[in-house]
Amino acid sequence: MNNEVKNGIIITITVILVIVIVYFATALLMTGEIGSKDEKEKNNENTTSTESTEGSSLYDNMIIAGRVFEQKDDKYMVIFFSENDASDTLKASITSYDSTLDGVKLYKVNTDEVINSYVVSDDFNKTATNDDELKVNDVTLITIEGKAITSYVIGENSVINELK
Repeated sequence: MNNEVKNGIIITITVILVIVIVYFATALLMTGEIGSKDEKEKNNENTTSTESTEGSSLYDNMIIAGRVFEQKDDKYMVIFFSENDASDTLKASITSYDSTLDGVKLYKVNTDEVINSYVVSDDFNKTATNDDELKVNDVTLITIEGKAITSYVIGENSVINELK
């Protein structure tokens, strides 16, 4: 009986260790959840409170590319952009649009995230009907109505103008 208890404890500890290793491997390799802090986050101590407030709305309504066609709103917009490469003008436009409550809801997809990288391509697809068909090659703003793309705007300047 003593060996049975000892073997049971060893098996339990082994199973727990395997689960922890799988979690960390998934978080690190698949989602980029661990170690994804960029220089902006590390140097956030030097920002003023106004800049911190403005930047926080960039994170509101963030979704993954796999959920683009699954939002509950009848009509909404989704912006695909690289947070690392986005200009201050684009970030300000997104923040400004988010602060107006009377517009169509804007969801954001950060193409820098590992889980969203599959949508970045040399080409684009204006007629995608599901998440697997999505392809963007620049800052892109799409409008979805009735689970179908009704508007597709490519390029940072065009997107900024559309958000005004």
